[in-house]
Amino acid sequence: MELIISGYGVKTADTIKGFILKEDGTFHESWKDSVVNPSFLCQGDGYLFTVTENDDAVIYLYGREGQGYRLLDHKRIDGGALCHITYSAKNKALFGACYGTGTLFAVKVEPGHFGDILHQEIQQEGTALTRVHCVLLNRKEDRLVTVNIALDRIFIYAVNQGYLTLERIIKAPQGSGPRHALYSEDESYLYVITEYSNEILVYDLKDEDRLVQQISTLSGRFNGRSNCSTLCFSRNNAYLYAANRGAETIALFSAGSDGRLSYLEEYDCGGQHPRHMILSGDGKKLLVCNQNSHQVVCFLLDTEQGRIIGKLGSLDFTAPSGILEV
Repeated sequence: MELIISGYGVKTADTIKGFILKEDGTFHESWKDSVVNPSFLCQGDGYLFTVTENDDAVIYLYGREGQGYRLLDHKRIDGGALCHITYSAKNKALFGACYGTGTLFAVKVEPGHFGDILHQEIQQEGTALTRVHCVLLNRKEDRLVTVNIALDRIFIYAVNQGYLTLERIIKAPQGSGPRHALYSEDESYLYVITEYSNEILVYDLKDEDRLVQQISTLSGRFNGRSNCSTLCFSRNNAYLYAANRGAETIALFSAGSDGRLSYLEEYDCGGQHPRHMILSGDGKKLLVCNQNSHQVVCFLLDTEQGRIIGKLGSLDFTAPSGILEV
């Protein structure tokens, strides 16, 4: 299993590394590079993309070279605290969200380099604070969902050759702070995890984007401060995992055919501040980036019931924040 992991740090540190995860749970480093605060990663068309999450927003494009990647191009974006990106192979475009400035952008990706900026806007309602934190493509890559934590809004855009046209806006409950989103397998439901209210919001996209459920990610035993970060589905979309920073847990839900979730149980995340996590391609492992304890933890899953059944291995990594399987 080939992984790429990124974490917060200065340019003199090794902030991006490639690893081979062996069956015994050991991580073997294969390559490394460094940019400032590469908080997230994505890939497509043989390229690796990352960002600088800083007052200055920069995107980076890497190409495969041997066992690793070589930096091919970078481009500055007019925004701040760039935190999330996704690539569209169909549109040959990279989309990104800036938490600091509320900026949403799209950049053309040409062979081996970045092209023109196709779209750039600050999502705004009056003078309210704005913080975009997620860009999510549908399967056809003709719709882009973005969530805005500060505005409590979900913006849905039509995508045409990388250009964006606002289609509609979904209002989230006031003060909930929507942070990340996922589609159901058939894309009829949208699952939105909230940073402020520690919930998952379930919207029925077939029924005028109706909010059909609000369900907490925290157990009744926890009474401290916590902030959700991200969520991911099991391979068959029967189970959903949600990360709680503060409670330091991974919550497990089952997903019904009606889109609704049922809370099952929670698990210790194996560290502190689980910022990002992914499911392995084979569906048997959950990899969690525990930012504040400087560890990436690999958990084994019961693929039939979704449960975390043990820890396969862990890796020391400075402030890990992004992870993907190549």
